[in-house]
Amino acid sequence: MPEVDAAALMAEDEARIAQGIKGPYRFGFNHVTDISTANSGVWSTLPNGDAVWRTAIECPGAFSINFEFNDFMVPEGGQVFVYNAEGETLGAFTAESNPGNTLLGVTQLPGDRITIEYVEPFAVRGEGFLRIGQVTHAYRDLFRTLKGFGTSGSCNNNVICPEGDPWRDQIRSVAMITVGGSGLCTGQLINNCQNNGTPYFLTANHCLGGNNSWVFRFNWNSPNCTPTTNAATNQTVSGSQLRANSAGSDVALLQLNSTPPANYNVFYTGWDKS
Repeated sequence: MPEVDAAALMAEDEARIAQGIKGPYRFGFNHVTDISTANSGVWSTLPNGDAVWRTAIECPGAFSINFEFNDFMVPEGGQVFVYNAEGETLGAFTAESNPGNTLLGVTQLPGDRITIEYVEPFAVRGEGFLRIGQVTHAYRDLFRTLKGFGTSGSCNNNVICPEGDPWRDQIRSVAMITVGGSGLCTGQLINNCQNNGTPYFLTANHCLGGNNSWVFRFNWNSPNCTPTTNAATNQTVSGSQLRANSAGSDVALLQLNSTPPANYNVFYTGWDKS
């Protein structure tokens, strides 16, 4: 990808804050791309007849990379993985990762180079198609690779520390949202009166825009109080539909396109009309 002028982008961010403009917290720059299984990467065939497609993306100087599949058409049995030079891996993404949709957002991986790998079983050879339409270069250090313990603000609490003890269940309802590829917001899963696990998600109206490509990352909590370390990044759900919103109270109610898997151990926070 082309280089990014991080200083200029940060100056734009500061100007927006000074003007009181609300919106997601911008951390990255979106490159428009056209990287597909038809025009990029390398195909190879395994001894059992399965096909494997791989392509690598490099963003010089990026703290992390995330991207969007604008065409995500994976047949039954197909699997997509994303990994970086350190061996951190996302996936497998499958036909069930964003059911009924061909748009799929993929969360951040640390570093300036990632590899995307698609494994297509012999029985469905030629049925899959992937196209990456946007790659996000993170010019902010979301994984705090350059910051040490104790550099947070005085109002920032590490939820694994004792301050979080009264809220252990509610903490599991919170997700960080990647909005439009380059912004961050947060919100929480909420329960409903039928108590049936419908994945309703409460966030802010000022976060809205292109929410079918949003990525919801759950349980991104430090596993220990001191020192703070990063948790796994692979507990994600992609895509949502807007159900209700109000600019006046800055609220938006979404429904996730798929229910968080049982092994995420999420919580649906309670509420009442008061």
